[in-house]
Amino acid sequence: MKKLLFVAFAALSVLVSCNPANKKQENKQEVVKETPTMKSIAQIMEMAEQNVGKEVFFKGMVQHVCAHSGRRAFLVDETGKFSMRVEAKGEINGFNRELSGSTIAVKGTIAEQRLTEEEINTYESRVKAKEDAEQGGEHCSAEMTNITKMRDWMKENKKNYYSIYFVNGTSYEMVE
Repeated sequence: MKKLLFVAFAALSVLVSCNPANKKQENKQEVVKETPTMKSIAQIMEMAEQNVGKEVFFKGMVQHVCAHSGRRAFLVDETGKFSMRVEAKGEINGFNRELSGSTIAVKGTIAEQRLTEEEINTYESRVKAKEDAEQGGEHCSAEMTNITKMRDWMKENKKNYYSIYFVNGTSYEMVE
């Protein structure tokens, strides 16, 4: 009986160690070197409008991982001027909070979210109501500044919406 249990345990161990899902997780943590095809966040932002729906490969430093679900990570470029939201899709089950401060290379598809003027007006109303309830505050003034920037961009570009570009990430690796 003990011999049978040992053989069953050994067979199970072999199956688990050869599981392709385990290998996928290992591959995610591989370290890659920069390549000429790897873009910066600034380069991605420059070409985002023309490349919605197209695959990109870029690098950035993880500035923030959403703590609640880990389904979003915010990456910044080396200058700190440009940032990109990455949604966990494809092989990415989520982002670990321990990634904060690390540089990663992400493969994914550029996506766009358009905020209409009506949505921006609704957002502004909520911010003003919150500002009145809290009697001002740094957080509300930053949101109002963002709303003003959105409206300025819409006027400059003669658009009735504000575009937010992000990436639906399908895989990532650590960068050396």
